[in-house]
Amino acid sequence: MTKIRPKVSGFTLIRNGCEFDYPFRESIQSILPIVDELVINVGEGTDRTETEIQKLSEKEPKIRIIHSRWPLDDPEKRKSGMILAEQTNLALKACQHDWCVYLQADEVLHEKDHFLLSEQFRRFADIPEVEGLLFQYRHFYGSYDVIQDSRSAYRREVRAIKKSAHPQSVGDAQSFRKEDGSKLAVIESSARIFHYGWVRTPEKMKSKTHFMDQLYHGENQSEDPHSGEAYRYKRFWGLKPYQESHPQFMSKRIETKGWHWDLKMSEFAWEWKDLKKIASDFIERWTGHRLFEYRSFQLLPHPKTSDLPIHSPVASVIVSTYNNPKPLEMILNALNAQSYPYFEVFVCDDGSGTPTRELMNQFIQNQSQYRIHHLWQEDQGFRKCRILNQALKKAQGEIVIFLDGDCVPHDDFVKDHVDFCEEGVYLAGRRVELGEKLSNSLSPKDVDRGFFFRPNLKLFWDCLRGQSQFFHRSLRVTAPWLRKWLKLNRIDDMKGCNYSVSREALIRINGFDEDYEGYGREDTDVELRLQNLGLKLKSAKGIALQYHIWHPRREFTPKNDMRLETLKKSNRYWCQRGLDSSARPMA
Repeated sequence: MTKIRPKVSGFTLIRNGCEFDYPFRESIQSILPIVDELVINVGEGTDRTETEIQKLSEKEPKIRIIHSRWPLDDPEKRKSGMILAEQTNLALKACQHDWCVYLQADEVLHEKDHFLLSEQFRRFADIPEVEGLLFQYRHFYGSYDVIQDSRSAYRREVRAIKKSAHPQSVGDAQSFRKEDGSKLAVIESSARIFHYGWVRTPEKMKSKTHFMDQLYHGENQSEDPHSGEAYRYKRFWGLKPYQESHPQFMSKRIETKGWHWDLKMSEFAWEWKDLKKIASDFIERWTGHRLFEYRSFQLLPHPKTSDLPIHSPVASVIVSTYNNPKPLEMILNALNAQSYPYFEVFVCDDGSGTPTRELMNQFIQNQSQYRIHHLWQEDQGFRKCRILNQALKKAQGEIVIFLDGDCVPHDDFVKDHVDFCEEGVYLAGRRVELGEKLSNSLSPKDVDRGFFFRPNLKLFWDCLRGQSQFFHRSLRVTAPWLRKWLKLNRIDDMKGCNYSVSREALIRINGFDEDYEGYGREDTDVELRLQNLGLKLKSAKGIALQYHIWHPRREFTPKNDMRLETLKKSNRYWCQRGLDSSARPMA
C-alpha cells in the first residue's frame, strides 16, 4: 500500500464544445479534485470553446492545454471515429504521471466517488498486474430524469489506466488497448461515469449527431444525420425514470435547461428484436451477469488483501471500553483474524482497572498483528466523548470505524467497512444480539474456533429458543442484486457500535461533543451533525457483521436527552467542546 496517494493525471479532448452544447465545463470540474494535472487537448474549432477553456486554466493551475488541428479533410481518417482515438492519444502522451484518468467531454464524475478512486489509485499503484480501473456507466437519454438501463447501452468501460502498461486509445476512443493490441488487465471499480451525450435540445442533438456521423461515415451530403430521425427523442425498451442524485457539478446546468422531454407521454417504439434484449436484461437483473458481453479488457479479481504491500493504515478502528476485559479480549482476537490488514486499533479506555491494563500490555507486547494503542483516562464518570476525541487526534486512517467494547466483529468486518465506503456518506451496520447464557459461555477460544466468523447451529438453536436474536444478521450478503432484493440496502439510523465515516468529516464537525457526560446519545449527536454537514446514511446490513455480548441495559442520562433535542431543532454541525474547543467551523 503506497503511503500517500500517487500522482494522478487527467486527460480529455474537446472541439466545438459550445456549438454542440457539451457539458465540458462540468466534466472538467468533476475530475479536478482527484488529479494533480489535467491535460486538455483543445481542437481548432469555429466557436468560443478555446476561450472558455483558457478562462478555466487561468483559475485552475492544474489545467494544461495542448492545441491540435483535427484532420477533417483526410477521408481515410474519417472512418470509424479514428480521429477521436488519435486526439485522445495526443492528450494521453502529454500526461506526466503513471495513473491517468480519462473523461470525454460529455462524461462527469460524481463527487461521492472521489474518495473511492483516490483510495484505489493508492491501493493498486504498486501492483504491476493491475493496469487500469473499470468504471460503471449511467447513460441519460432525452432528459436528465431518464436513464437508459439495458444491454443496448454499454454498462462499464476502462477510464483509469497506467502509462507503464503502454496503453493507447483505440477505435473511436471508447476504450484502450496495449500497444501490441492486447487487452489491459483491469480491476472493477464501483466509481460511476455519468454520460450526458444524449441530453440536449433536439436541435443541438441533430447538429452534434450530424457532425459525429462525419467522423464515422465520411462526408454526409444530407441535411439529416444518419441516425436520430432528424432529430426526435423516442421511447424504447430500457428507458426508465432516474430518481437518484446527479453530480453536484451538473446542478446548475440541470436547473437551467431549456427544454423538457416527457418519457411517459412519448410513443413507444417497438421492434421484434427487442425480445432478445428483454430476455437478456431479465437474466442480468436476476443473476448480475450480462450474457455475451463484449469486453475490451481483461477483468482481474480483486487481489487478496494479504497480497497487497502496506506502509500505513487505511482505517483506524476505535474500540471503546470500560472494565470489561473478557469481551475486549475476544474483540482483539477477532481483529487479529481480520482479512483486511491495513488498519490500526485504538482502545479508548474510560478509566478501567488493572485487569484491562494487563490485557492491553499483553496484546501490545506479544499478540497483536496490527498497530495497537491503549488510551486511558482517569475514571471520573462516563466521559466517552473525551477519550474518543483523543483517539481521533492520533488516528492516521482515512476511514474511522467505531466498535463498542462488547461487540465482537466478523473477520471481514474491517474489509467491509473499507470496501463499501464512499465519499459523502457514513456507513452504518447492525449486530446479532447474543442471549445471556450464550454470552456467558463464550470465551476468547471461541474466536479461534470461528464462532463469530460463520453461521453456526449453536447460535441458530439459541435464537429459536428466543434467547439470542437476529440470527439472519450472521449471514454475510455482498451481491448487489441480492442485497437489494432482501432490502439490505435500506437502513433507518446509525448505531454507535457499528459505523464508519471519513476522518476528514469527523474533523469538520469537530469530533465528539464532550458536553455529553453520562451514558448515551453521544453517537446520535454525531449522526445528526454529520447529516447537517451534508453526509448521507448508507446501509451496511448484511455486511460488517458483529455480535453483541449480553449485559444489563442502562438508562440514558436525562440531560443528554435534552441536549440532543436541542440539536434536532438546529442545523448545527459544529460542537464547541470537541477536538479543538478554540477553533471555528471549517468552511
